[in-house]
Amino acid sequence: MISAPLDQSPRSKLLFHTKSSLILLLLALLFFFNAGPSLLFSVLAFALLAGYHLLTDRPQSREQIVGQGLIRPHIALYLLLCTLVIWATTADEESVFWVVYLLPVAVAASSLELPGTLTTCGLAWLLFVSQVPSKMLFDPRERSEAWPELLVFGLVFFLVGALMQSLAEQNRRQMAVQTALTRQLQSSETELRQSLSRLEAAEEDLRRKDRLAALGAMSAGMAHEIRNPLGVISSSAQLLEGRLAGVDPNGQLLGIIQEETARLNQLISAFLAFGRPATPQLQRCDLREIVARVLLHLGSLAKERGVLLLADAPPAAMLTQADPAMLQQVLLNLLLNALDATPTGGQVQVGLQRQDGRVLLQVRDDGCGIPADLQQRVFDPFFTTKDQGTGLGLATAYKIIESHGGELRLVSQPGAGATFCIDLPAAEEA
Repeated sequence: MISAPLDQSPRSKLLFHTKSSLILLLLALLFFFNAGPSLLFSVLAFALLAGYHLLTDRPQSREQIVGQGLIRPHIALYLLLCTLVIWATTADEESVFWVVYLLPVAVAASSLELPGTLTTCGLAWLLFVSQVPSKMLFDPRERSEAWPELLVFGLVFFLVGALMQSLAEQNRRQMAVQTALTRQLQSSETELRQSLSRLEAAEEDLRRKDRLAALGAMSAGMAHEIRNPLGVISSSAQLLEGRLAGVDPNGQLLGIIQEETARLNQLISAFLAFGRPATPQLQRCDLREIVARVLLHLGSLAKERGVLLLADAPPAAMLTQADPAMLQQVLLNLLLNALDATPTGGQVQVGLQRQDGRVLLQVRDDGCGIPADLQQRVFDPFFTTKDQGTGLGLATAYKIIESHGGELRLVSQPGAGATFCIDLPAAEEA
């Protein structure tokens, strides 16, 4: 059984209403000129057939009948209602309402294969013959005139059924081609959107790399130019502090100079690390050991802040080719940020898992999350939301993970914390 998709266009609706109106007009004219021996039975039979036709010939109703597998019971009921009309309008001669059988024939042709259509035509003809007055079938004088006419009616049923079957089959093929083209177009549109999304992501990543390269080179140059004067200032302050110890009450100001100079030197070191990150010394390492080592270092700090530090690692080794010191630096940076973002009583979780030849490390916090408009900037150098931050920690971590052939990304919803995900290639076990 084959069915075509519904067409709800205005043209389709107009054709449907025109077709139904013409069929009902034909039935009304036949009824007007030959109502049959019993007007009451003729009216009831005509009303039942017309009502059932209007109820089931709508595109929505027809689609439901086909979809629920009721097309054959529907055709059978159609044939019985047509036979009821023939019975009510048959008098001394055969009923002129024989054309009503073309309705179930048309339904069969539009919904069934050729064998089903021909079977419907044969049943329609047999049912019509069963209502012909017996004298026309068995009286020798009338049989010679009646049978040729009945055979013509049967031939008309089969001819109309075959023609409508051919037209319906052509329509089904055209609909199948259109459906295939529509699906292909939708698939191409989906692929195009995905390609555009990947292109936009790649373009954004390229812009970020360009910014990182330019700022890195600038940072390295500026850091070298600033670091030498800072060294001189720090050394001079130490000498003056030694000479003025116990003599000048303002000597404590020299301590402040040294403290701020050390802080500036630390900042410049971060600039240099970002501008010229060391080449990773790759070796087989287990991420579980790196995570355990970093958590041990930060355990006292987390306890001091009232934050629960948790680890969720599988029992199997999580091997990757990486520089352990660099990964430890990245994880330490992410966990310090998570501890800063998590309020007292919250928790920070470190998760490890292996998926599709990759190892995934996640750092989740219970903080306030990162607004959507800032999430695209968190890995940009010099961007920070902290008062004392340099804005180079996440940018450096991003470059380190990238140098390992991995990916560092952020998943966050405002009010639901933030999750930083490290994706690295997995190493096969020895």
